[in-house]
Amino acid sequence: MFRHPFPDRLLSLRHLMPRLVQEMEMGHPDWYGFAFLEESRTLSATIHQTESAQDHVDRGLVLRLMAGGRNLETASNDLDPDPLLEAARALRLRAEALPALPVAPVAAFPWSHWKASELEEMVAKQWPENPTPQTEAHFSPEVDEEPPATLESLLADGRARREKALAWDQGFIASNGFTEPLSSVMVQLRSRTVIQVFVDRERNQSQTLPITLSTLRGQTRGGRSMRALSGGMGGRRIGAFSEEDFALALGVPHRLDRAERLTPGSWPVLTAADVTGVIAHEAFGHTQEGDTVRQGRSISPQLRGRQIGNTHASILSHGALFQSGEHAHGTNASAFFDHEGQFSRKHSLLHAGVLGDPMTDLLSSQHLGLPATGNGKRESWRRPTLVRQTNTYFTWGTESVEDLIGKVRGTGFLARWSHGGMEDPKGANLTAGAEYLEEIVDGRLTGRLFVGPQGGHVELSGYVPEMLQGILGKSGPGPESAPDPLNLSGGCGKYHKEYVQAGCGGPWILWEKLLCG
Repeated sequence: MFRHPFPDRLLSLRHLMPRLVQEMEMGHPDWYGFAFLEESRTLSATIHQTESAQDHVDRGLVLRLMAGGRNLETASNDLDPDPLLEAARALRLRAEALPALPVAPVAAFPWSHWKASELEEMVAKQWPENPTPQTEAHFSPEVDEEPPATLESLLADGRARREKALAWDQGFIASNGFTEPLSSVMVQLRSRTVIQVFVDRERNQSQTLPITLSTLRGQTRGGRSMRALSGGMGGRRIGAFSEEDFALALGVPHRLDRAERLTPGSWPVLTAADVTGVIAHEAFGHTQEGDTVRQGRSISPQLRGRQIGNTHASILSHGALFQSGEHAHGTNASAFFDHEGQFSRKHSLLHAGVLGDPMTDLLSSQHLGLPATGNGKRESWRRPTLVRQTNTYFTWGTESVEDLIGKVRGTGFLARWSHGGMEDPKGANLTAGAEYLEEIVDGRLTGRLFVGPQGGHVELSGYVPEMLQGILGKSGPGPESAPDPLNLSGGCGKYHKEYVQAGCGGPWILWEKLLCG
């Protein structure tokens, strides 16, 4: 196991960044400025009937100044010292030309603001000893294998995986009575390494975030398709396809060719980790984003501190999630600190049915009078900071999956594979998609599969407080006693569809009634 060191090629830029901060704040001790550098390299390959591959590098630096109640920033990918210093001076001059507003100044958080003992283990064990503003601290997760260095190696890996998938499909149809192979089998591999540096007058810190994601997709001649996604925060091995991935992406499409169409209605539904996670993300993920709250676009202020769910209803936000469930790695959304330098930590959005404080970035923290929770994220250095989710999930319960299935009386359904979701933060309604449903009758899975009424995926919807009052039980950690339930890698679009990586998950949850259609 090893960690990625900070690369030498970025050292000169890192050493320049304190000067840029000094230039922005010069003569104004109550102003707050910081510099944020981001470099990402993404290698991707798609292996289908045809092949494509891309090696893309993007690098840029953001200068931000919070002065006199104003929030000013500029960004550039021209990273020579002279234009950057000129940009810092220009930002200060813009701020000096504006009248100050009666807003309390933003403080710079020193290292001592955080106690290493209260941070996640992966963060705490890399915490610098006796840090000062001049300390250059670097953080990175432990990985077992480096990402591929070339497109040729990525393509070779993808070809081998596709050949194995085609052979698996031939064996599946031969042993299960299907007459023809899948019409399409596609493998997509993606390796992304992100390096970020945050510098203000109190701290100089960096992180390397290696992300490996592998997708396998199968489709029948009838158009039924499924995909399996593996990987997250770590090296190449975590992106390997398992037998379960083959069964999902290659076996389920054959079974969906024979699926029935669902009659819309309200049913008991058991959701597995990925569908549970989408519900958490849409329920009190988006509703609990501080900028949405600040702009009056969320019902959260009217509900805060009130009992809106039963005692099973607990949702956490956790940016520094470097292992979960049976995985020894985190999701693609995990990080040591956010894009405003705030270290990631666990935050309770909903505890035993009582709504807590929202997630915040620096601006919403200032306006709402709440602590910064480390949820300030950008789509990239080109885009503004918004309050964004990291990993959002329901907490563990105590029951087995078999016991939850056994609780279903009459007809109900199992929803195991997600298909996106949407939320209404002001009205507290949500919809979460499932690729298909499997029937449960009197506590037993029948094997019958159902697609949506129009032949596509199924939407699960409801009024969030009613849903949370109707949780009948949650699965427990089992013999492994994992501290956090399974979270899976994913993504999230917001406002003008700025897209960021977002993980979500949780235990299996049995819901009394969800509208299925």
